[in-house]
Amino acid sequence: MVTLHVNASTPYDVTIERGDAWLDRVPYFSCSTVWVVTDETVDRLHGSAFRDRLAHKHRNVVWSVVRPGDGSKSLDTIERLVTDGLTGGCDRDTLVVAFGGGMVGDLAGFLASIYMRGVRYIQVPTTILAHDSAVGGKVAVNHPLAKNAIGAFYQPAGVHYNVNRLETLSARDVLSGLGELIKHAYLSRYVLGHSFETELFTALAQGPLDWETWLARGIEVKRLVVEADEREQGVRAWLNFGHTFGHALESAEAYQLSHGEAILYGMVYAFLVSGDEKRAETLASFMRREGITTVNWQSFDTYLAGMGHDKKNRDGQIRFVLLGAEVTVASVTAERLTGAFHQMKGWF
Repeated sequence: MVTLHVNASTPYDVTIERGDAWLDRVPYFSCSTVWVVTDETVDRLHGSAFRDRLAHKHRNVVWSVVRPGDGSKSLDTIERLVTDGLTGGCDRDTLVVAFGGGMVGDLAGFLASIYMRGVRYIQVPTTILAHDSAVGGKVAVNHPLAKNAIGAFYQPAGVHYNVNRLETLSARDVLSGLGELIKHAYLSRYVLGHSFETELFTALAQGPLDWETWLARGIEVKRLVVEADEREQGVRAWLNFGHTFGHALESAEAYQLSHGEAILYGMVYAFLVSGDEKRAETLASFMRREGITTVNWQSFDTYLAGMGHDKKNRDGQIRFVLLGAEVTVASVTAERLTGAFHQMKGWF
């Protein structure tokens, strides 16, 4: 088992292990009700076993299931979930359990932040992608015009990974999860003082990763950034590398493209914007080799409009996280954005 401590405004532990032994170690279950939020896919694969474990810890369990996919991150879904909570007897002493991937974590975390003006919640991730989203306390739902436009900073009481559940992921889900892990590898030289970028790509070429080790390495990058800048006033914006174009692409594809896949495209694009064609081509080659989902490219104005809603923007200027000798968050001209788009489009 690996344990990492996140020293945020509400400190908590992240555990990574094979199994759910954390259920017997942590003192969460003095609550009035345990309210599990999950999606249909996770419920089908893991719901029964997890219900049985929880039944030994608490007699009052409310179980809410939403449709899989980012389309469920909406205020309509939140309203339905609040109805579940009220009819199920959930009160201010309820513990919300986000049992699923990144979408479920964002949705359930946002629900916890507003239900009865805020209740405790924990993250129980079931995907690789969620190693990023489950840590750091950014919770949100989407608006039709922009991803994660309605949200809050609300730290969990804990994050508990059972990596055995990753064995049920599809190849596409694994690739999606690698998007955020690769992002952490690119950022590692600036955060840790040394880079594991080459080491990660070498390990990926050799076969399946040791997830307990690699998830911990990615989370360590996220942990240090969150501790330095919990509310994203400075260096936490670095974690948005690849997300400016990636979020616009997700929205344009009506969330038929997974978040991690969109971020992979977004990082290629960001490298081209910064003029780092070598790293852009290396990443694009990896994506093609792994069978990245093909995009039905639209006019650049569609993506430009999406990038115009990015939360990093200032004074109407689109800003990108760019990696060079140091990390910069800089405004980029429309000419550079257009050129990078057409170059990337030609590679895919």
